[in-house]
Amino acid sequence: MENVIIKVVNKTAYILGDFEPGTLLVSSDSGTKLLVVGRRREIDARYIELLKVARELAEGAPETFSVSTALVVSTAVPRPGETVKQYQWPSGPGIYSPEGGFDLLEYSDTPHLWILGATGSGKSTLAKLLVERAAKEGRRVVVLDVHDEYCQTVQKVGGVCIPAVVPFCDLSDYELLALTGLLRVGQAIRMMRYLNFFRRAFCRLAKQIQIQDVKAALQKCADAMIMLDVIRTDTQSLTGHDSLIVEFVKVLKEEIGTVAFNALREVVKKDEDRMAAAMMYLLQALENSEVMLNYELPKVVAIKLLDFRSLFTVSDYMLAVVSYTFRYLMETQEDATVVVEETPRFLTDDVARRNLALFLSQARKFGTVGILLSQVPDELMQNTRLVVGKVGNPAYARKVAELSPQMPTAVARLLPQLSRGQFVYIDGQKTIPIRVVL
Repeated sequence: MENVIIKVVNKTAYILGDFEPGTLLVSSDSGTKLLVVGRRREIDARYIELLKVARELAEGAPETFSVSTALVVSTAVPRPGETVKQYQWPSGPGIYSPEGGFDLLEYSDTPHLWILGATGSGKSTLAKLLVERAAKEGRRVVVLDVHDEYCQTVQKVGGVCIPAVVPFCDLSDYELLALTGLLRVGQAIRMMRYLNFFRRAFCRLAKQIQIQDVKAALQKCADAMIMLDVIRTDTQSLTGHDSLIVEFVKVLKEEIGTVAFNALREVVKKDEDRMAAAMMYLLQALENSEVMLNYELPKVVAIKLLDFRSLFTVSDYMLAVVSYTFRYLMETQEDATVVVEETPRFLTDDVARRNLALFLSQARKFGTVGILLSQVPDELMQNTRLVVGKVGNPAYARKVAELSPQMPTAVARLLPQLSRGQFVYIDGQKTIPIRVVL
């Protein structure tokens, strides 16, 4: 018996036949594509009005039928009586829609993509294909690689993999606060001023003399900041001190000016504990970090953020690196694509969450597309285009429907039934089934 469309209501077609949910069908007459979203097996034809047509197809029709429900995903709407068959997706690597190749990097209004799916749904496969495409189009590409799995992909397109590096002299005050953990501490303004003065003086010094061991130099100069109230700047009082400390104190005075320098020395007398705490926070943050004075991000790069010491959280070090990366991309004002692996890691931490939300709201102004991978839905995805694969938890499917009113209810029910590589693309105007092939 042929698979026949027996009824069409509001772009929902009822088809005589038993098809797996997620299957894409094509009608024989109009070429319309239909996405199967549900099915009922062994339906008693005597009690189903819409199967009246099916009973008349041939003599000796069975008393029971299987009916599949499908959404029309093409512009044309099929007519009852048209036959359908399973659509044959392309077999070569790529991202495909029913109309052929599908470019997820193209957008009209909303640049960012939220790729949602359970483990094994194909999220990373999809992201890797997007990384390759973006690099081949000449875009700057940065992958925040929490799982250390993108090296091969970026190297394939001429990129590099690097450890998370702190470019100390390029950090903004906000990033310096993030690095030291002071973003999470109330009333940190005074310590921030101390850190600001220290960074300015140290980085100016680094331009004047060659520093071989950056961490050792930071330690000595931090000691000088703590002892600033007892170190005088005349030659006699500096005799006997380490030459690096001598140079640092001189440069600090030049950098912030004599008046501010003298005021700082007086303040340190009364606030030595806070100065010592600020330097301690800084040195502790840098102790187990990759530190460079200045740093230029490669054109295509995977930044390895895997850290077993903070496997389920966002460390201060990670937050500073991510914050710097976001700012760097916007300041370059190049067309860029940034992939955030394991987005939920950045959503459980209030500071990291605010940082990510700010990036999403500002990045579009500077030509940067964010691609966020997640196993769980979140309110932040309301400002993105959605690519949803198999969702293991039915509650997550309901949450997706709640956060995406434009999603047809039938599609939300379909999500837990999808197979690996099957996704649904949703924006404010359309819902499109897509297939990812690696």
